[in-house]
Amino acid sequence: MAGIHIHTQDVNDEGVEAIASRIARMDDVEYVFAQVNTIFERNPSPTGTLEHNSVHDVVIGEGLLYTGFDPQEVYPGLYQKVEPDPDRRDILGTLQRSTLNESYTIVPWINVLNGDFLGDLDASCVVDVEGERVGHWLCPNGPHVVEMWARVIAALVERYGWRTIMIDRIRYPDWSGRELEPRSILSCFCDSCLRGFPEAGIDVDDLRRAMREVAGLLVEGRFAEAVTSFRGSPVLASWVEFRQRSVTRMVERLVARTRELSAEVELWLDVWPPCYGWLLGQDLTELTKHGTRLKHFPYHRLGGGADVQGFIDYFAADDEGREEAFRAFLDFFGLPYDLSYRRFKEDGFPLRFVRDENDRVRSLAQEGTRVYSGVQMWNLSPAELVEATREAYGSQADDVIYYCYGWASDDLFGAANGLRPEGNLRPVQGHRPVQGLRSAKGLRSAGGSG
Repeated sequence: MAGIHIHTQDVNDEGVEAIASRIARMDDVEYVFAQVNTIFERNPSPTGTLEHNSVHDVVIGEGLLYTGFDPQEVYPGLYQKVEPDPDRRDILGTLQRSTLNESYTIVPWINVLNGDFLGDLDASCVVDVEGERVGHWLCPNGPHVVEMWARVIAALVERYGWRTIMIDRIRYPDWSGRELEPRSILSCFCDSCLRGFPEAGIDVDDLRRAMREVAGLLVEGRFAEAVTSFRGSPVLASWVEFRQRSVTRMVERLVARTRELSAEVELWLDVWPPCYGWLLGQDLTELTKHGTRLKHFPYHRLGGGADVQGFIDYFAADDEGREEAFRAFLDFFGLPYDLSYRRFKEDGFPLRFVRDENDRVRSLAQEGTRVYSGVQMWNLSPAELVEATREAYGSQADDVIYYCYGWASDDLFGAANGLRPEGNLRPVQGHRPVQGLRSAKGLRSAGGSG
């Protein structure tokens, strides 16, 4: 069955009953992925308002943890700042006592490497090519990250009982965040990584030179040359492999340590689409040895979840330069679309991006991995949601996870009913079936697939 993400402000501002009433209109949702800690993002992103939130039009995440226990007591070496208002802090406790917990499977959703942390930050933070900390990012090679999150997850399981957890932000930084900073990609040079480079055959001085050469070409507007320079550099190829091994090793250790502390816990993986994820440290073939359920987010209207426009506009000053930069971007990330930057800004990637990336995930993942396609559920019309959901269900993905409840306009809830190709759909409450469906109970489309 499918799922949907909810954020902390959805629970605190709208209340669980309002959430339950909207989700009940959807015939394919079984899982509710509940945010445990926020990241530094605009809600909704990149524009728009929270249409059914009567308290806030927009919420800016502050990287805080929302739990009913003190994380510093759980692991004092490194811990996340908590929401200061005790009445808004225990999100999972609120959900545990709610009717939502009776009707759906709640899956706590944790952002692992990105947030506002305290403790031994000198040993824990990502460091870029120029020796500067990358704001609010932990390195997967840091000495505390696995033990911290294993203990926090064990505490969540003990307190709330749910044994399935989704782990997100299991990667190195991209170029977006509170502020757009492409240099964040050129990382990590923390002490732990520096100690690991020689074993990987990486000469640090060579690596810095190669990174600065690519960065210099981008700044000069020589975008195609930057792609060629990157691809022709053996040390950058070794650096990409090092990052992928680092993230995989962190996930492997986190799974093992979590199960030592709390038996029978399952960790689902939330990753980037494979067109981008390889650069950020995500090797899906290796990662799916340690997690048998994986969700990624091929949001075609938003460039696959990446801030493509921000990146292009950062380096290119005029329309001609932006078109050239966009062509190089498509080439670098292996996106085979005959698409102008002007058209991309209007419509995003073509709809086939959803199917292409889902099929790539299936080809990369271990046999037996259950693949969930993220489906964009905001900044689009009901008809566009239907198209995206149909494309996801028609791909090699096993199911879909909608992103997300709080950002979606009210007319999107139930708009994609009937598209799931199998039976076993949920009864829909308070929602008239769309034309062509046999009944509200056991719904399926007249054609049997999307």
